[in-house]
Amino acid sequence: MIAGFAISFIVVGGGIDTVSVFLNAITKATDWSRSGMSLGVSVGAVMAALSTPVVGMLVDRYGVRVPMTGGVVLLAVGFLILVRMHAPWHFVVANVALGPGFAACALLPITVAVTIRIPDGTTLALGIIAAGSSAGALLLAPALQAITETFGWRGGYAALGTAVVLIPLPCLLFALPRGRLRPATPTPTERAPELPLANELRQPGVAPLAVVMILPSLVAFSISVHLVPYLAGLGHPGAVAAAALGATIGVSAIGKIGGGFTGDRYGPLPTLRCALLLDVIALLLLQYAAGGAALSAFVILYGLALGAQIAVIPAIAITVLNAERFGTLFGVLQLAAMLASAIGPISSGVIYDKTGQYSGAIVMWLVAMSAALAIAWWMRAAVPRQEAAVL
Repeated sequence: MIAGFAISFIVVGGGIDTVSVFLNAITKATDWSRSGMSLGVSVGAVMAALSTPVVGMLVDRYGVRVPMTGGVVLLAVGFLILVRMHAPWHFVVANVALGPGFAACALLPITVAVTIRIPDGTTLALGIIAAGSSAGALLLAPALQAITETFGWRGGYAALGTAVVLIPLPCLLFALPRGRLRPATPTPTERAPELPLANELRQPGVAPLAVVMILPSLVAFSISVHLVPYLAGLGHPGAVAAAALGATIGVSAIGKIGGGFTGDRYGPLPTLRCALLLDVIALLLLQYAAGGAALSAFVILYGLALGAQIAVIPAIAITVLNAERFGTLFGVLQLAAMLASAIGPISSGVIYDKTGQYSGAIVMWLVAMSAALAIAWWMRAAVPRQEAAVL
């Protein structure tokens, strides 16, 4: 769990969530356009999404160490390009390596590793590990800002790249398990023939799981992109709007740990239902966020709900998906959720451009989250389908 927290803190909280610090520093120091730099970020996100099923297949076949080792190598290549880049297209090339590198070192392999190491209390462990990314974003963003102001953006990338590459290495050597997941039942001699991937995705419980991964992802990324301009349009100063967005990150850390605790105590599915209900209430309050009380309530409820969802979704997936192909199947569902997260901000922006306000977008978010809540309420808890296998 300590290894997972450290990787989440540095790799996700530092490597992914601080990208805006570097974009700001680079565009100030060069004549490179923000649109060109943003293209690189988009390329990295697409590469991460497309590589996730491949990472899953490698996890299923070889365990967590092989894909994470490959991910560390890709991260080293990507950061080396970033430190030495002299043109915007270098940034795009770097993200071609960084996207798969981050995917290979993030949620999917860590979920499998925690399930093997901590079969009891998995949800709480995943929540604590997920909180590492929130802590990393809160602490490393200002630290990297200070480094870039003192040593320039190349110095900032050198410092971050060194940490991102070196931190996972001792974890791979000393902490991460060598095993894979296998079904708890039936025994190997009784095991049914392997189904095609399409048939696996049609097994009971997989479609509802996909819905409760896809719809909240669409809404969450839409809010992260549009919350600041929405609040500014309501009359809040820019600093207040940005602080509200940042505060959701801090509150989500509490939600991740709290969601993990309640998930282990009362079950991950009831915890998910409560989190989605809080999301719906928060979105209703968002429509009245011109007032300070409503905005504060939104930040608290939305942050708690977002964190709890991140903690319990992998734990639910562990009970639903075929253990021998867990990585592959979860990777496919993650790919769908990532694509939805890319569609959400675009569709919300189109609604704003057509109407001149965010009311329609908020309605869309409410409908999507209410549908996810309805599906979660309809879902039934599954019996865990896997156990650790040390090979």
